[in-house]
Amino acid sequence: MVPGYWGPPSSTIDWCEENYKVTHFIAEFWNTVSNVAMIIPPFIGAYLLVRNNLERRLIASHLSLMCVGLGSWCFHMTLLYSMQLLDELPMIWGSAVLVYNLATVQLPQKCHNKPLAAILFIYCSVVTLVYILCNIPIFFQISYGILVLSLIGISIKVSLDLKWANKTVLLFGCLAYGLGFVMWNIDNQFCSSLKAMRYHTGFLSPLFEFHAWWHILAGIGTYLGIVFGADARLSVLGYKTKIKYWFQCVPYLAVKSADHYE
Repeated sequence: MVPGYWGPPSSTIDWCEENYKVTHFIAEFWNTVSNVAMIIPPFIGAYLLVRNNLERRLIASHLSLMCVGLGSWCFHMTLLYSMQLLDELPMIWGSAVLVYNLATVQLPQKCHNKPLAAILFIYCSVVTLVYILCNIPIFFQISYGILVLSLIGISIKVSLDLKWANKTVLLFGCLAYGLGFVMWNIDNQFCSSLKAMRYHTGFLSPLFEFHAWWHILAGIGTYLGIVFGADARLSVLGYKTKIKYWFQCVPYLAVKSADHYE
């Protein structure tokens, strides 16, 4: 008997959320819809950057997170292996984009660090090839973890080098991501206990979908990291920036320069 619209899972990982419990058309409902935290904020941020004709590298940072969110949506909705790759590989390539942009935040406009770009491209290409051939989740997790640790280290360096860098945004971003990582581990290690809690809490059971919380918190943390990097970059280029909120919810950078004001 077919368990749901997308058929039996073919992915190498099946998460703790029970499959097709909410709807016949979405394998893991809460793990799917929680990806809006990685889709809507960066989409709004990218739109505002395009509207203000700002650097494409900043737009690429936002779009890289949005691509991860869309890929994760497709993966958790279907639990198909092809969609798993659409989720995980953008995490590698998107993180490399963030590493490059943060590492080169102090370069003059239109200047590039070609050796660093080449190293990151080779790293991502090797990880992609090896992961597709071996299908070992721990290899992907370690490869992704290296990039995340690199991002944290570079972010701290930028915050120390640039005295005006928005350390508050960076701190909240790291805290959100760190808490999400804790949720991810709890979901992996204590799945049976979480399922029991869901069974006994009725309509509050979605609160114990900890992988969904990982999506929300990691999305918020990464987005705040992108805002931190964009703020630092624009400050280096001579813009004056201020964090405002779209619909009193989504933070974004309002940009002011000598000949332009938003």
